[in-house]
Amino acid sequence: MKKVFALLAFAAAVLVACDPNNPNNPDNPDDPDSGDYVAAIKIDGDFADWAKLPAANVATASCAADAYWTALKTVKVYADEYFIFVYFEWDKDQIAWDPDTEWVPFHIYLNGDGNGATGGFTDQFLNACADVLYEGFLTDGNNFASYDPGAYLWEGEPNGEGWSWSADAVIAAGSGLASGAGVNGKYELALVRELYPVGGKVADNFSIGFDIQQGWDSCGVLPNASVTEDNSAGKAEMLQVKTVK
Repeated sequence: MKKVFALLAFAAAVLVACDPNNPNNPDNPDDPDSGDYVAAIKIDGDFADWAKLPAANVATASCAADAYWTALKTVKVYADEYFIFVYFEWDKDQIAWDPDTEWVPFHIYLNGDGNGATGGFTDQFLNACADVLYEGFLTDGNNFASYDPGAYLWEGEPNGEGWSWSADAVIAAGSGLASGAGVNGKYELALVRELYPVGGKVADNFSIGFDIQQGWDSCGVLPNASVTEDNSAGKAEMLQVKTVK
């Protein structure tokens, strides 16, 4: 428990350091020598910095033409030693956000150890090897809000199917596992690597998948594939990501 609190404190410090409004931010032009770490992506809802990243360092998935779940249109992932940064776009006609009723659930499935023989969730991905599920919301019921999910562990059979995630979160929502910002149709977030609840370490090479929901029903999954006779749900393997060091 002491380790978890220490990691949460670390995450809070780094997230504050990456805040463009923080005078101690190492990327703040008013204080350029205040630190060593400069985040390549600022979580501020301005997505221009994604275009500045070398394409070879960004893992990307786009919705297949004949996919089963089609609300997620594109996702980009960039990982450095501290964070896993994610940018994604969705179909605003399918995610008809009503601020009075819909909080827009968003799930991240992370195979943090990079091991294809552990974890599970064949329901949406071919290589069912997600060890951790992050479940959170893109809005607070009134406005787009910072993504701050809870983390759940896979408890089913290795490479199994079904919603076999731990009944209780191993790290509760609101603990600072991530931060996010966005507008209707576009969003970015940063997931704290050091708070990964399986050994506190994400492998340099890992895989990841995403799901956006409306009324707790999945309507967008990435990566995906076109529906075929042998693949009626249009499942694809999770997105492979290599950490930039």
